[in-house]
Amino acid sequence: MSAENFRYLIPEKIFNELTDKAKEAYPYIEHYWIFADRKENFGIVNSFIVNDDLSRNRKHVKPRSWMRYKKSKIYNMRKFKEELGVDIVWQAHTHPSGQDKLHTIDKRILKYLSNGVMIIIVPPAEEKDQKAHMVGWYYDKRYTKKPIIEKMVFEIIQ
Repeated sequence: MSAENFRYLIPEKIFNELTDKAKEAYPYIEHYWIFADRKENFGIVNSFIVNDDLSRNRKHVKPRSWMRYKKSKIYNMRKFKEELGVDIVWQAHTHPSGQDKLHTIDKRILKYLSNGVMIIIVPPAEEKDQKAHMVGWYYDKRYTKKPIIEKMVFEIIQ
């Protein structure tokens, strides 16, 4: 699945809940699972939960065990799809700095996984005049020497 020709929709209520949660965690990085239903050419976010497997930190931390990180991600994604009946499960985390680009550790994780999606949530921060927003990054290095990295723009809907 490429990010092109696909729309990413998030209801305003869920967007506000997610960015409020990110604001509560500020200045720490907090991790989430975001769930969405796939329709023909769009995905619509229907809920999220805090990912308690990964602890809050003030800065990006590389996984202690890359293999355990990958296994945990695959296990949890399958479990959520079965238990919650959702089509799409994405990992997300906050960037309190306001940067919506992939951090070096984010890129290393995606490179290790060889393909996947990483969603970045920027919490609002008045003192930095920082507006809440979120962006996704689709990464695929399975079939090419140079990875395909596509930005996923989330549209807020009523």
